[in-house]
Amino acid sequence: MNNLKAIGALLILAVGFVSCDSDDFDNTPEKQAIADVFVRVQKSGDDTVYAPVFYTYSNFDMQDVSVEGPDASGIDKDLAKYTNKMVFRSMPVQNDFSTDDVENGVYQFDITAADLKTYTISDKLLEGRLDPVEITEFNYDKLIHSIQIAWESVEDRDVYVVKIHNQIDGEIIYVSDRMISTNHRVISGTDNWTDFDLVEGQSYVVGVYAYKFELPSATSGYDINCESVAYREIEW
Repeated sequence: MNNLKAIGALLILAVGFVSCDSDDFDNTPEKQAIADVFVRVQKSGDDTVYAPVFYTYSNFDMQDVSVEGPDASGIDKDLAKYTNKMVFRSMPVQNDFSTDDVENGVYQFDITAADLKTYTISDKLLEGRLDPVEITEFNYDKLIHSIQIAWESVEDRDVYVVKIHNQIDGEIIYVSDRMISTNHRVISGTDNWTDFDLVEGQSYVVGVYAYKFELPSATSGYDINCESVAYREIEW
């Protein structure tokens, strides 16, 4: 997957308003970084569970990124390189999910650049959570690799996006346009597919995502406040 398509998919096909507080950049506008913390919501059995997600984007190579949350959050962790040295992230694993919500407040991201200069940026997690996405219809035609999918409306969401990954939070294979409808058909061969090499008989993960942004008018890929998701698996 080329970098342009990868970043476009990662940011949900949008670039716009940047929501973060940054300093220590020597008043050099050419060097910029953005932090985003948001909550992932999903269903686990009969429970609604929550976990934090962290991203840092920059226009320079980073070596290390760590995040520290508000005192009550107990969060102090390292992010890992994602698509390249300009995107670091920390995605939740099963043990990170809890029926307790994630603590709101300011999360501080400490960056060590490849040239060993250090920077500090932050993002504020706001109130406002979404209910879990509930898929109501999922029909996969393996012969032509099309999917018809529908889901219950999620109150207070801003947009929906459907993605296909090689595994949960893995490489993006397909990403839809933003939607407000509660159904979607995935059709093979459209521009929404990346150049990932799909393998016959291999399993892939389809995710239906609902997004709540920090401000309704600020819907870039950087300013997510809450992400609700449900998954299904297909065999190519």
